[in-house]
Amino acid sequence: MPQRSAAYRYGIVDNSSGRWTAGAIYTQILIRSLAAVCKGERVQLHLLGNQGSDLDIAQLPVTVTPLKSPHYYRGEWRLRQLLGLPEKSGLFHTASENQISVLLPLSDIPVKLRGIRTIGWIPDFQHLYLPQYFSLQECQNRNIIYRRLAERASLVMLSSRNAIEHFDAFVPAQTHKARLASFPSLLAFESPSPKLVSARSRFHLPEKFALVANQFWQHKNHLQVVEALVRLRRKGLRIPLVMTGLPADYRDPSNRVISQVLQAVAAEGVGDQLSILGLVTSSDLLSLMRTAAVVIQPSRFEGWSTTVQDAKALGRPLLCSDIPVHREQAPEALGFFPCDRPDILGDLLASHWSVLEPGPCLASEEGARAKEHTFALEHGRRVLNICQEADA
Repeated sequence: MPQRSAAYRYGIVDNSSGRWTAGAIYTQILIRSLAAVCKGERVQLHLLGNQGSDLDIAQLPVTVTPLKSPHYYRGEWRLRQLLGLPEKSGLFHTASENQISVLLPLSDIPVKLRGIRTIGWIPDFQHLYLPQYFSLQECQNRNIIYRRLAERASLVMLSSRNAIEHFDAFVPAQTHKARLASFPSLLAFESPSPKLVSARSRFHLPEKFALVANQFWQHKNHLQVVEALVRLRRKGLRIPLVMTGLPADYRDPSNRVISQVLQAVAAEGVGDQLSILGLVTSSDLLSLMRTAAVVIQPSRFEGWSTTVQDAKALGRPLLCSDIPVHREQAPEALGFFPCDRPDILGDLLASHWSVLEPGPCLASEEGARAKEHTFALEHGRRVLNICQEADA
């Protein structure tokens, strides 16, 4: 990296979103990973977003930089409307004012930029492989935005090798811009208290239970887990299950999915062994994940699963749907089951349940967190290298 008198300034875009909890988590992971490796690198980090962000970065060497409205010359805004030109971007205006040389991770680049290098991030290409969960308009919009991002960004980060394969197939002319940056769990930077504050007792849960920790989005596949419970119950095995996550999907305004889950639970008579808690606090989720005997990830599609990574960081056993990214992310999982085979999920649960123990296992946690912290530093260095490459 060439030397220069001033520090390099990299701007991290706040991707927090009320309807997508993983966006805020990803932003926080990115900030913490970079902050951990930027010491001595003559790099200043800026978080670009609105004031009042809920991100916990108070102790980090990061400057919170609120977005400012761009300046328009007299008559310029009206002229842009008449000519069909896009409005100026407050994000890019703020970055320019603060002499930021690289912006990341961008989900779109609606205007052509001068003087600022950009790093895009595409979480996944679910709309191409599961279009039934999207409107035609949203599929078309995503195609436009992703192509525009690929063409205009200096580089594009993808979270898995599987996502890079999808990127290569989607925009083969931009393959050279793809960079792998699999991200760690936020738990890599936090030490759970040895004294367990248990959500289990507060929610009146049994000592031993399985956990599904996903938003109730259509592709998360909750019904298959319920069906697996039903099949096991018919065989005389009752496995308590806890489900957490935002009970809503913006693509499902009538909340059809959560209604189907609730009705299946009632119709099949497994309500006495299933607790649906909805959106819980981060401390409660941590408590539940630490104490769960097994974490189940039944999703039909992921770019890189925060649930899987959190379970790995805590050393908890995993059962995952058999999709490529899960094989890539958690090769050490207890087992994999096809997305539409609740019988195989049931068989896996039946074969392991008697030997699984409720957590926490502090020795397992300590080893898993040490490994996750190493992975987080690798992630930070990888992202820093991507920033430096874009800035060269």
